[in-house]
Amino acid sequence: MNQKNTVEVPIVLSGRYKIKPQKRERFLELANLGLESSRAESGNISYSLYEETGIPNSFIYFEEWKSREALVEHLKQPYITPLLEEFAELADGEANVRVYDIDNLTFGLPM
Repeated sequence: MNQKNTVEVPIVLSGRYKIKPQKRERFLELANLGLESSRAESGNISYSLYEETGIPNSFIYFEEWKSREALVEHLKQPYITPLLEEFAELADGEANVRVYDIDNLTFGLPM
């Protein structure tokens, strides 16, 4: 657990979304449309979607990008724009999206 490796991770996006129960299947259809293509983008480091345990229809995106420009280009891709265009209809409340500029990342817990 006490690893000393570091890697550059310039941009991290963390998004939490509550989806309307009746829109769940449409959200998953649109979200899954972009998973593999997003991971294959040259500016992508990692791209994951999770459903929160014990909180139905609550999802978390966790993404790492090589640069802010790579993230901006990602948001223009044809496999992402349908989700962005329909998001207001899918969401149950406000989205909680944070983008972090990170200088470096250390693996493991400090001991």
